[in-house]
Amino acid sequence: MKKSILLSLAVSTLVMASHPIGDAGHALDGSHKSPVQSTHTGSSIINALKDGKFSFKTRTFYMIRTFESTATTPSKDSAEALTFGGILKYESAAWNNFKVGLAYYGNHSLGFFDRADGVGTSNLQTGNGNQAGDDITFLGEAYLQYNNANTMIKVGRQQLATPLIQNHDLRALPSVYEAAIIRNKDIPNTMIELGYVRAYSGFVSRDSRFNDYNSKWGKDGLAYISFKNTSIDDLSVRGQYIIAIDDQSKSATNIAVEDYKYLDAKYNLSFGTKTYLKAQYGGNGYQDADDSTMYGVKVGTSFGILDTALVFNDISNNSFKAVESGPMYTDWQQGYGNYEPSTAIGGQLVFKPMKELSLKVGYVDVSANEGNLRDDFSEFNFDGKYAINSSSKIRVRYSFKNQTNESENAISGNLNGSSGREDRQDFRVIYYLNF
Repeated sequence: MKKSILLSLAVSTLVMASHPIGDAGHALDGSHKSPVQSTHTGSSIINALKDGKFSFKTRTFYMIRTFESTATTPSKDSAEALTFGGILKYESAAWNNFKVGLAYYGNHSLGFFDRADGVGTSNLQTGNGNQAGDDITFLGEAYLQYNNANTMIKVGRQQLATPLIQNHDLRALPSVYEAAIIRNKDIPNTMIELGYVRAYSGFVSRDSRFNDYNSKWGKDGLAYISFKNTSIDDLSVRGQYIIAIDDQSKSATNIAVEDYKYLDAKYNLSFGTKTYLKAQYGGNGYQDADDSTMYGVKVGTSFGILDTALVFNDISNNSFKAVESGPMYTDWQQGYGNYEPSTAIGGQLVFKPMKELSLKVGYVDVSANEGNLRDDFSEFNFDGKYAINSSSKIRVRYSFKNQTNESENAISGNLNGSSGREDRQDFRVIYYLNF
């Protein structure tokens, strides 16, 4: 079965590659994000390099995470860091439809707090093969891209933007991948993307390097197909299927998850203001355990300067896992991508008193299914954004995660084989400045 799926992907890749190659500036939703660049031909490769563009996207990032003690364990030490970093990138102009990109990824402690205290913020290295607390510094992007008409091919280190594999931009740096992708839009109102992922930089690039994660993905990496379609008025549909090419790690042990599935839809309703209904489905195929199933619903509308929404998710049979993303409607800021069987319900309000200011508050209650205790909590979060000008903005985020007593008491006891967690609070202030 797996071989037939991979063969189908390979055939589809060849069919798509035979069409004209398209604009790589198109995002997953088909929108155009990059400025049009002139195409140099013949011997003007030097001119293409000279006409390339530099950009520098910076973040000054303060974060503190505090923990509360429980009846069975004392409170953990706080995690705190103040860092400065970002992405310094060069991308050439096009030459015969080719272009190259290189980007330095870095995040550096500003020295106000002990480096060991910064590890828990994920804004400094966590010690996965490196020194815990060190600055994050590595070549995050290095790619060759070919585009013309309706298809784009991109190979190398790059950001991805699919439902289950994305940059997951929750800290100073995004996650990035060693990958090869083909994106095509020959079918009207449809984007199809095929991809192969060999390695990535870990959650928010805290590994400060690329690892193949073969114990999770198998020794040969992941293959995927992703799509988006907007053929029907007021309806958009997205989906992704990911499969491990080999079901064993390099040490010849079985990996837990063989595949990842996701589908969602958004329908704009004709009544009210910006009223919509969203639905999502996902799941995983496990080798030696029950498969997981996730589904969710979100409904929203607006009242003047106030946007409102109600959200619901349910996970059953086993943990739902993404490769690197937080796809569920009830998961606003946690995003660890391994969600135990549970049921969640919540709501959010977004207040926009002026064009430059957005204030969002949300609350969710997550009830773990019997036999699970980690994802058993309520959470409040606040997210405020103010655009100072076109090049800079400031953002303030706060969340309080309140675990149930049963979850707290299971931190050290691992009741029923499931460990719990302690209450915690996160506070972040981020200043963005782009050049």
